[in-house]
Amino acid sequence: MKRFKLSTIAFLLLAFCGISQLALAGSPFALTDAGAGLVDYNKYGKFHGAGTNEYQYEVTDAAGLAQASGEGIYPNEQSVLSDPAYIKVKDVLDIPKDDFGLWAGDSDQPQVNFFRWAASTQPPAVKLFFVAQSFQDAQMWMQALKAYYALLVQFPAASRKNSADSWSWSAGLGEKSKEHILEILRNHPELGLGFKDCVIDIDNPGADNQKINKIHPGYFVKASQQTAPAMTNIIKHKGAGKVQLWEYQNHHWIMTVDGQPYFIKGMCYGVTKIGQSPDLKNMSGFPDLDEPEGVFDSWVDNNKNNSKDADDAVIGDPALLKNMKCNTIRLYYGAHSPKSLARFCQESGVKVAMGVAFGAYGLDSGATWEKGTDYTDPVQQQAMLDVLKKMVLQYKDQPYILCWVLGNENNYGVANNANKYPATYCDLVERACRMVHELDPNHPVAACVGDAGFLQKLDQFAPDLDMLAVNSYRGLDGFGDLWEAVQKNTDKPLFISEFGCPAFFNGKGEDENGQARYLEGAWKDIAYNRGGGMGVGNSLGGFVFEWMDEWWKGGATKPPTVHDTSQGQWQGPFPDGWGHEEWFGIVSQGDGKSSPGMRQLRKAYWSLKSLW
Repeated sequence: MKRFKLSTIAFLLLAFCGISQLALAGSPFALTDAGAGLVDYNKYGKFHGAGTNEYQYEVTDAAGLAQASGEGIYPNEQSVLSDPAYIKVKDVLDIPKDDFGLWAGDSDQPQVNFFRWAASTQPPAVKLFFVAQSFQDAQMWMQALKAYYALLVQFPAASRKNSADSWSWSAGLGEKSKEHILEILRNHPELGLGFKDCVIDIDNPGADNQKINKIHPGYFVKASQQTAPAMTNIIKHKGAGKVQLWEYQNHHWIMTVDGQPYFIKGMCYGVTKIGQSPDLKNMSGFPDLDEPEGVFDSWVDNNKNNSKDADDAVIGDPALLKNMKCNTIRLYYGAHSPKSLARFCQESGVKVAMGVAFGAYGLDSGATWEKGTDYTDPVQQQAMLDVLKKMVLQYKDQPYILCWVLGNENNYGVANNANKYPATYCDLVERACRMVHELDPNHPVAACVGDAGFLQKLDQFAPDLDMLAVNSYRGLDGFGDLWEAVQKNTDKPLFISEFGCPAFFNGKGEDENGQARYLEGAWKDIAYNRGGGMGVGNSLGGFVFEWMDEWWKGGATKPPTVHDTSQGQWQGPFPDGWGHEEWFGIVSQGDGKSSPGMRQLRKAYWSLKSLW
């Protein structure tokens, strides 16, 4: 028995040594069979119906295509099995077996992930997608482009469920592959490539009612030097006062404040003391109090030893936000202390996107959490409008107001019932916009939706809505076709009202690197699509979710005095595949003993500062 244990340990040590010698994130790894450069698919098959709903690629020379594609790229599924590096570790690889999930594996171990997926028995499209991600994590840009494009050519309509739950949403792997290709080429002009004419137009990907409208895999071209579009001939103008919106002939949008362009570099700001929770009904934070604890007197734990050392001076959150060049904060449910808010904005220089719940979670309407708001009830409608009117009248003349925001993804989740009455809800949005414009012509109005929800309904029933506020979590490469979807469905600009990433990784613990990479990628996409930029041009900026960790968000059954390290609350496109609700802060509260004043600045704080 003792000898068996020793041999087992020895085997695991040898396996660990083999794994530990594989390439880490950012380090290209050798392939036994790298194949050719970008594959010319015309040599190995025929394209049928490109640009229609009957597109398909017919392979006529499978052996030649496999040889050109190289290791791990379909139809080359054999080369990996003879790769010496794979042979050394194959017995201890965690080969994926589940037919769901959008997580490739630990992005810090790209070669491990490559072997896991290339040698798996998953469907070819799934293998291609995650093999491509592995190449991308290893900064093997040409191999990544080859793998993503192989999926676009051969399996553009493929999808994958996010989780095993019956209600889980599916991701279109073709659309995501297109997004990755564009992101790689955008960030690496040294490749000298462009990508043209790719169209993946599929309604409800992966669902029973999936409908293919049009597919064209696109093609690579030599990139010519791109120049920003000319911003001439204004065709639409919203607002007559301090904050205005301008649409140009190329359908790019610009927000101005006092006549100067303004791009939102925002933060979903809040400070929650550990132990506070809405379930315990003991939450009171900024800006509810005139002297909120842990806001103006916060300090940075520079060496992260959870102790206030001599050089850990009090700095205050306003100075920390100003230092990272944040120019706007989002408040979800108004403010009850004009004194605290005025001081905060004066010291930080930020403006405020001021929000009301507008019935979200049963707030402002008089509804209960259990039933949620009934948007068809005239009494509840009036209650929501009254809350909004009171807030606008109280704050409309304050110099720090940027805009008004109605709701918070009211089309999602528990007690957010707008999805039950979409037309009625959007009609109420229109009534609210008309009221606010009459009370305050100086500031625009946005409605906050979850991802691409309600776009057509808002365009139809709320023509006086100035702009969209979109909460979106799509992955580290940004927001994909969101910008195009908004432009296609409504002639309104948008800002991302929430984007973020947890700083926790199952099995690894706190993961500042993964969080920072995710936020960097998302912000670059927001900036790329700004007015006057190289993208769609309808981006007005975005808000990072969120400023600091909140320890109550793991659920009502988990104590708000413990930082949750469970599997996670929901599956999504995050570094480990899970949304860890208590870990979204770019600022940590450390071990919690000095809450709410102590700040441990994560790498994401510094990454955003460099980008802003």
